[in-house]
Amino acid sequence: MKYLLDANTYIQAKNQYYGMDICPAYWDWLDQQFQWGIVASVDMIGKELKDGNDELAEWVKMRPEHFIKNDDAETQSVFFYGNSA
Repeated sequence: MKYLLDANTYIQAKNQYYGMDICPAYWDWLDQQFQWGIVASVDMIGKELKDGNDELAEWVKMRPEHFIKNDDAETQSVFFYGNSA
């Protein structure tokens, strides 16, 4: 199972407890979790975060592989019709 992170997960981490300058280990840990396939986010979240004008936007721009596509036909049919399996 892969856990999907919402934009707020990144934004609150940066703005509160895990600032990129005071806790780089958290951001390294996220990189590791992505490499292991444990967490990810969707492309739409990546686009939202890249629109910022801060260090988080730069961090996201350097990690496009963290943000998976979800606009393919199979995924969209599950969103539209639900999982009938």
